[in-house]
Amino acid sequence: MSNNINTIVVGAGRLGSNIARKLIRENNNVLLIDKNVDKLKKLVDFTGFVEAGDATDLSFLEENGIKDVKRAIFITDDDNTNIFLSDICIKRYDLKEIYIRLNDSRKIKIVDPLVRCICPFDLSLDDFGDLMKGEQQ
Repeated sequence: MSNNINTIVVGAGRLGSNIARKLIRENNNVLLIDKNVDKLKKLVDFTGFVEAGDATDLSFLEENGIKDVKRAIFITDDDNTNIFLSDICIKRYDLKEIYIRLNDSRKIKIVDPLVRCICPFDLSLDDFGDLMKGEQQ
C-alpha cells in the first residue's frame, strides 16, 4: 500500500481512531491498522485507509509502507506491543516521529528517549487533581 501514506496508527480503538481522524482533518494521509476486523468495520465516517492485520509482523508493516511514513503511532491496549513496535521503528526503519500509549506509566523508563509517550490514566488523574485544586480555592 502506498497512497502517499504519511502516518500509520496501530490500534483502532476509541483513542486510536480519534487520533487518526484528527490527523486526517489536518490533511494527513493516515493508515489505521488493527488485528480486529470488527473494530475496523465499525468505524463510522472514517475517510482514511484501513488495514486488518498484525502489526508485530514486520513483513505486514513493510507491505503497508512503514519504511516511507513520516510518523507512527502505536495505541494498542498492550504496552509491550507498543514499546516493541517503537523500538523496531527506531532501530530498523530509522523513524524519528513515534508516539505510543502506555497504560502503565512506570514503563516510560524503558522507552527510547526519542519516543513520545501518552499515559491516559496519568492524564486523567492529573486533570482530576487540577479540578480538585480549582474547587478548593
